[in-house]
Amino acid sequence: MRKNEDIIAIYSRKSKFTGKGESIGNQVELCKEYIRLHYGDAAADKVIVYEDEGFSGGNLNRPDFKKMMDAAKKRKFKAIIVYRLDRISRSLSDFVGILETLKKYNVQFVSSQESFDTSSPYGEMIVKILMVFAEFERKSIIERVKHAYAYRSEMGLYMGGRRPYGF
Repeated sequence: MRKNEDIIAIYSRKSKFTGKGESIGNQVELCKEYIRLHYGDAAADKVIVYEDEGFSGGNLNRPDFKKMMDAAKKRKFKAIIVYRLDRISRSLSDFVGILETLKKYNVQFVSSQESFDTSSPYGEMIVKILMVFAEFERKSIIERVKHAYAYRSEMGLYMGGRRPYGF
């Protein structure tokens, strides 16, 4: 019996605390509900949780993400559950690398809110299409923020940061 047969990892990420969207804690609870439903109560009690708050999905430079991938390479668990695909990455090229690594070490990848099966070519294609949209969304957000800052600067509005001494 392999030691990872009944262990499941949960990965959650949020770029920054805004009070909007799904919090880290809420993501973890939704993943645990999914685990209870599909793997049983015993599996939900043995989960390993990896959390990265304040880190972008645009790159893989996240402390708990790195720990999780190292544990996956050591076969410490049988599956990784995420709330949504874009929680693990917002870059198609990074995601393809993650998926290949997980396949190599026989670790399942599951999104609790999106239905797909990465074991079939069709399922893998669907996941990659979804990642294209996640990457597009990230780039759109960056572009909107840049334009908003440029507009505020042109209008002479306060741009944030420390105010100069004496004002």
